[in-house]
Amino acid sequence: MKKFNLRQRIMASFGLVIAVLTITVIFAFIRLEGVEQDSSRVNTDALPGLQLSVLMRQHLVDSFVFTQNMIIAVDNNEVPIDYHQKVYESLKLLNDNTRLYEAQIARMKDKEQFADYKQSFDIYKQSLHALLDAAQHKQYVEARQMLPQVYETWDRSRANLLQLVENNRVEAEHATSSITSAVRHAKIGLVSAVVVAIVLAMVMGTLLLKAIMLPVNKIVTALRILKEGDLTTRLVFTNQDEFRLIAEGFNSTSAALTDLVAQAQRSAVQVTTSVTEIAATAQEQQTTATETAATTSEIGATSREIAATSRDLVRTMGEVSDAAEQAATLAGAGQLGLTRMEDTMEHVIRAAEVVNTKLAVLNEKASNINQVVITIVKVADQTNLLSLNAAIEAEKAGEYGRGFAVVATEVRRLADQTAIATYDIEQMVREIQSAVSAGVMGMDKFSEDVRSGIAEVQQISEQLSQIIQQVQALAPRVQMVNEGMHAQATGAEQINLALSQLSEASAQTVDSLRQTSLSIEELNHIANGLRNGVTRFTI
Repeated sequence: MKKFNLRQRIMASFGLVIAVLTITVIFAFIRLEGVEQDSSRVNTDALPGLQLSVLMRQHLVDSFVFTQNMIIAVDNNEVPIDYHQKVYESLKLLNDNTRLYEAQIARMKDKEQFADYKQSFDIYKQSLHALLDAAQHKQYVEARQMLPQVYETWDRSRANLLQLVENNRVEAEHATSSITSAVRHAKIGLVSAVVVAIVLAMVMGTLLLKAIMLPVNKIVTALRILKEGDLTTRLVFTNQDEFRLIAEGFNSTSAALTDLVAQAQRSAVQVTTSVTEIAATAQEQQTTATETAATTSEIGATSREIAATSRDLVRTMGEVSDAAEQAATLAGAGQLGLTRMEDTMEHVIRAAEVVNTKLAVLNEKASNINQVVITIVKVADQTNLLSLNAAIEAEKAGEYGRGFAVVATEVRRLADQTAIATYDIEQMVREIQSAVSAGVMGMDKFSEDVRSGIAEVQQISEQLSQIIQQVQALAPRVQMVNEGMHAQATGAEQINLALSQLSEASAQTVDSLRQTSLSIEELNHIANGLRNGVTRFTI
């Protein structure tokens, strides 16, 4: 039975039971068919033949009795007309029943006995008709003499008819006995078949129950062990049936689940490590962002100082321009304004010194801004590198680090914007330094010219025309310095605007890093949950 599968076993069990029931039905059908034949024989042959033969005997007896009574009535001087009529009626009924009996004869023995009866009956009718004819012609003496002969033929007919009655009675009893025997055997066969079917069903049911429940109990036990987290359980069935396929599927599933749990455990450890590294990177980025914000504040303060200095220089250069115009007017006025011109030139020298001092301060501030810009560039590069490392770690984390990867990308984008803004600031600072250098050079040359003018005041008479030309030549230079100061003021405003943008970017970076920290905490919680979930399995 081990080489048959469960379906084949079930089909074989039901097949045996059905075969037994089928044999029982066939046996019962054969028995009932015999009963039906016997019943048909009784209904169509034995019973009708018995009834007709009994009636024929009755009418035969009546015909002779009425004939005998007719003779007795003649002896008693009575009129035998009624008896004569009754004899003919009895003969008519006897003939009718004889024809009916002859029409339903089926058995050969019955046909032979009926032929004997028919022969004797025909002789009886001839002798009876002869007696009746004699009586009808009132030949009563001859009729009385014929009575013994009629009796002899009647008795022979009656004996043959009694044989027919007995034959039909025996046939009816035999058919009834056959029916009773067939019914009894059918009952015994049905009861035996039912008992055999029940016993066979119980035996096959027990075998099937054993073949099903033993593997089912093993499977339930294995599933209970698997439910407790032990993935080392395996099922082994030697039968070539469906339970072996279930065992193979269970073993394959357990092996796949074991590999999955082992991979999940390794992934949990890797995710925890990655989360720790990402948290450290985020902390470094947050520190860098804080330093960037502080540096931006310092640059903002320096930029505001540069703007204020630039405004002072613009006002000073306006004063220098006015002084140059006054010097030209005094030089044109002649000798009487020489003393005033000398004072004016001294004032111009002091103003030039102030301008040089302011320009030196401005150059120093610009250098400080340049150093700050370099620091910001380094910070932006470090931020970009840290965000790249964070993106790589988030990619390692897979589905759990996807949200952090988005945050790292946003941080890298802000770092790039910071680098671009600092590059713009660096260009502006360089332009300011160029303008300051040009202003310093102009003011140095202006100071030399003023000193030459003071030295030549004593010789104003013969060099007056040269002083006027030099003062007139000084006006465009003062204008150039004034334009440089305006450019410096504009650059300072642009620096201040760029620093505002940098401050906003730093604030966004800090917010992003806070979100990153929250995401890291959530990812760490998920990683711990995953690790705790897979540690309950035994592989």
